[in-house]
Amino acid sequence: MKNLKPMLLEVNANPSMRIEHEQELSPGVFENVPSPVDEEVKVAVIRDTLRLVDPQKKKKKDNQSFKRGVEGGEEDAVGRLWAGQRCKTPESGLPSLCLKQVFPKYAKQFNYMRLVDRIATLFIRFLGVKGTTKLGPTSFRTFIRNCRLSNSNFTMASVDILYIDITRRWNSMGIDQRESGMSLQAFVEAFFYLAQRRYKALPLHEQVASLIDFCEYNLAVLDEKRLGCGRGIPDRRTTLLGCQPEGLHISPVAHMPLLNRSTAAHKLAEYRNHRS
Repeated sequence: MKNLKPMLLEVNANPSMRIEHEQELSPGVFENVPSPVDEEVKVAVIRDTLRLVDPQKKKKKDNQSFKRGVEGGEEDAVGRLWAGQRCKTPESGLPSLCLKQVFPKYAKQFNYMRLVDRIATLFIRFLGVKGTTKLGPTSFRTFIRNCRLSNSNFTMASVDILYIDITRRWNSMGIDQRESGMSLQAFVEAFFYLAQRRYKALPLHEQVASLIDFCEYNLAVLDEKRLGCGRGIPDRRTTLLGCQPEGLHISPVAHMPLLNRSTAAHKLAEYRNHRS
């Protein structure tokens, strides 16, 4: 944390919630007996996890609102007694929480670390067909075009070569052979390559962050224009941008929602402020 306090997070794919263990009573004869250590640790973890979710939170608020309402009424004593009884929860007798909620409580504080998450959002946008988990060559080309990443030094032929090289290497590792195409891991590698190529003078973290900002800015412009054209609003932005410029390739993704006007405007302003 900012105060240098460490937070330990453990991710276990298949945790055991058993609170007993096998004990050999005699040769070849085993019996499950309770484990005081497991009971002390695992019961507390499950209990505190459910308390963090807190399904009773809404009921507590309703009870407090009711209590405030009846306190000013004619049936003061009865109302307070009834509300006080309802406000009592089983949690009142429990020990203090041993678990701490880190996300999304500290989401803004760690926002600078969400680069891979933002790259994944770009990846999902260009998947093309709902339910697929890999990018095809056409979708990767659409990503490059819509984000305006190609130029005279990085042609679409170079884009195809990059797609083939990275996809072939990741597919040769034997990861998810059920469908062909570029996986998320391969897309992240390609994105890092594009960032290093475009922003050579910056450190790697800033290279990737700058390219994400650049892609989000161009996609926000595209979404804003598509919204203006779809609604038939002849405003200044639509007039300047045009509805069907030559060579524009719209993303084939039909199931991904467009940014609304306020979000698109925020993205544009955010990118301009960042660049200035």
